[in-house]
Amino acid sequence: MNLTDIAQMCGVSIATVSRVINNDPRVARKTKLKVMKVIEENDFVPNTSGRHLRTSRSNKILVMLPTFSNQFYSRIVEGIEDRADKMGYQVVVVMTMLEKTLEMKYLDMLRAKQVDGCINFFSTFNSDEITAIAARYPYVQGCEPTLGADVSSVVIDNENAIYTAAMEFLEQGHTRIAYMSGDYYKFSELSREKGYRRALKEKGIPFDEELLGKTNYRFKDGVVECQRLMSLKKPPSVILCTSDPLAIGAMNFLRSGNWPEQVKVMGFDNSDITKYYLPSISTIAQPRYELGTTAFDLLYEKIEDRKSPVKKTILPFEIIHRESTGNLRLS
Repeated sequence: MNLTDIAQMCGVSIATVSRVINNDPRVARKTKLKVMKVIEENDFVPNTSGRHLRTSRSNKILVMLPTFSNQFYSRIVEGIEDRADKMGYQVVVVMTMLEKTLEMKYLDMLRAKQVDGCINFFSTFNSDEITAIAARYPYVQGCEPTLGADVSSVVIDNENAIYTAAMEFLEQGHTRIAYMSGDYYKFSELSREKGYRRALKEKGIPFDEELLGKTNYRFKDGVVECQRLMSLKKPPSVILCTSDPLAIGAMNFLRSGNWPEQVKVMGFDNSDITKYYLPSISTIAQPRYELGTTAFDLLYEKIEDRKSPVKKTILPFEIIHRESTGNLRLS
């Protein structure tokens, strides 16, 4: 099969097929999708380097991040790059900004064999779409796998992370524990909230909707949500946050009202800033470097053997207490 065959099947010109393959923005989206569908259904791989790419490799992998602004990903990418370098691979890092059109654009690199595989840390695609992509190409997910998708992934035990932290405070006698979460990263958010609710239930503490805050993940969102929590008739004595920026925002508000010694605050991820912020921020640490190396290993396995089994890898977490929770265990 060649470009002429693809063009005839799609009812377009050879030039149009060529433009689709080369990501030319002049091609209408409807036409592009039609051509790409025919290309995929016929397992056609364009010969862009003077030889058929089916038997060659680019020795590059694609890493898709939802944003560059979150320092959480920096250590993960370092792990990927270190492992990739040892295996003779280059890493192409892109940002999707949580936009499906951008994600589709970058996935074209995978379809065109410009990269040998992809690690995605958040996808806007649904479970059926992800399962189809992972069945056709070397593709894995990290940190935020798509719920219900049949795809190799690496995460931490998000539910037990929040459960364990909440239980520590409950066992110290705290009964007003707030939980501050985002409302977009469904895999981790749902898992962590489940852990929060489970801890309360096991200790016989009624769930209070007022203590559950759904917001975004920016510093200022932590400030606003903490202000709401502290204005309650019965404010919390502990605030568990699903990100470090939320925890820092909460501490900013508490410091402005002279409350830091009364209210304990814990973040999530162990970003570098948590060590150096004053007061230092307690947090639940994800093994970010290992998340990166493991993600690459899972992808490399798929590159080497497309029929290798799907693996769901779970890495350990660590609870680190610093000044924001009263130095229960210094780190």
